[in-house]
Amino acid sequence: MTNSTYLPSGEELKRLKREYPNASQERLLELANKYGYKNASTFGDAVYRRLGVKRDKTGATQIIEEAETIIERIPYPDFKIKPFTVMKASRDVEDLGIVWADWHTGKVTESYDIATNKARVDKLLENTMALINLHRPIRKVWIFETGDGVQGENPYQGSKIGETECGAYEQIETHAVPMRSSFLTSISQGVEEVEYIGVAGNHGVYDKTATARTNWDNFLYASLQKALKGQGNIKVNTPKWFYQLVNIRGFRFFIIHGNQVTATAGIPLFAMRRKMQEWYAYVGGFNYAYAAHFHSGAYDQVNSNADYTISPPLVTGDSWALEKVGRASEPKQLCFGVHDKWGRTFRYDLHTDNRFLPKKYNEPEGVVTV
Repeated sequence: MTNSTYLPSGEELKRLKREYPNASQERLLELANKYGYKNASTFGDAVYRRLGVKRDKTGATQIIEEAETIIERIPYPDFKIKPFTVMKASRDVEDLGIVWADWHTGKVTESYDIATNKARVDKLLENTMALINLHRPIRKVWIFETGDGVQGENPYQGSKIGETECGAYEQIETHAVPMRSSFLTSISQGVEEVEYIGVAGNHGVYDKTATARTNWDNFLYASLQKALKGQGNIKVNTPKWFYQLVNIRGFRFFIIHGNQVTATAGIPLFAMRRKMQEWYAYVGGFNYAYAAHFHSGAYDQVNSNADYTISPPLVTGDSWALEKVGRASEPKQLCFGVHDKWGRTFRYDLHTDNRFLPKKYNEPEGVVTV
């Protein structure tokens, strides 16, 4: 019966190596049959590949001695390696921008209320201070508040009884203004200046018949401006229009809430891009735009020279985002650097609640699943 294991190993292989060179044809056929080869020729090929032993036509043998294989590595393509130089910490002066989006102070959901709002703002302040120290020197901090800072009272904007913790006056004076005042004053200790720019959102609309300026967000910004009037290095800008155009180190930032855009099939990017292109032409161009409103994060190009970002919210658990958009983001706020030459540089997602940190998977590190 033919052995299907082919060439042996160990001591038997060594004996085969000694026997093979001088074996007769009858013995070769016998060995070929023993180890599962069709004939002496295929058996001989296997012995040569495995042991380096070759029989010539006369029966003489040629033994190729085992030697260490030396592989010459030729770079393809030819490249040079630049030495990695560890440099001492030395940075150009930059500005820091932070986008505050959809705080909805006073809103109540299964995962959000005023106490949660305050805890997340405290976490945001802690992370912002850490970034200022990490990226020093920071000359100035810019805060862009993109609207819906308070929930308001309008039932047509989701402020029904049971879904708000208090009225608009308490939302603003008791909670929203103190939270913002504390944040801005704390940050101002570590930089030269802090400048705050706000735009109005849709939840601040007082009534369908009210004028556009009658918006709880505008009352919030006016109260904040008065509260910080004595702080010499803090400036609060109240909006006069539905957008704000801000110049930072020569680069234009277009700030808007985003409720002017209607999501198409639950996807705001299609309609938002079209609107941004129109606004780009209307204001004479910009480099970067920031909106909010949709309670989900997204990024897209306006054209070859500009981009826009839909900022994730601080509030969570709002059914509107799931019903209209089909998704909702974690409670994150966006942060970025602005350089004199490079424009917007480093960018961070600032997490504000450890309950919403990214999910980890229990598998060995480095595992690649195809």
